Amino acid sequence: MTPGAGQPSASQILDKYLQAVGGAQRLAGLTSFIATGTSVGYGGLGGGGSFQILAKAPDLRAVIIEFKDHPERGNSTRAYNGKEAWIKSPRSLLGQYQLTGNELEGARLDALLSFPQQIKTALTNWRVGNPDNINGHDVQVLQGSGPKGLVATLYFDAQSGLLSRVVRYSRTPVGRVPTQADYSDYRDVNGIKFPFEYTFSWLDGKDSFKLSDVKTNAPVDESKFQKP
Repeated sequence: MTPGAGQPSASQILDKYLQAVGGAQRLAGLTSFIATGTSVGYGGLGGGGSFQILAKAPDLRAVIIEFKDHPERGNSTRAYNGKEAWIKSPRSLLGQYQLTGNELEGARLDALLSFPQQIKTALTNWRVGNPDNINGHDVQVLQGSGPKGLVATLYFDAQSGLLSRVVRYSRTPVGRVPTQADYSDYRDVNGIKFPFEYTFSWLDGKDSFKLSDVKTNAPVDESKFQKP
């Protein structure tokens, strides 16, 4: 990424984000959450479904999608248990598989970033890029490095300081492959702002989520983070 001239430092941008999302004290008290709502699969195939995003600090995360009105689609799961990660997608070629390499590191990053208080240590070698624009909003751009060559670029709304987008790149034999998450419609939940609209896009698919409820520090069944 081309370094940005005359931009705030990485620490300043990250500190603004942490303050905007709830402040260090409140964020330190966030140990888990369960988010529920509706999901629309790639291209709207099969209609809408219901989903849960379950997360437990520091790095457990699962996304479970059910299509009760379209059982032919089957349920989908993305799970990371702190060491291993799996994807279950009945309509994919493999149906279910374990993640390795950069894809595993990407799942770990997703889990870490679920808890904003960890953002400064989730990546290393932070660098500031040139400002950009997303959907008509000016954004400040940061890029950081992860294990095994993982690279992630984060976009923060220049006015609010909130995180708008994360694009992480995995090394493959055909070059770097991006996975993108977009966040919007932030709402206050017990003093912490959560994005109530969330889109997760990968090479050949996209899931769009609209949250209806978030429960913070709720008990989470750790079996949800294991192999589906």
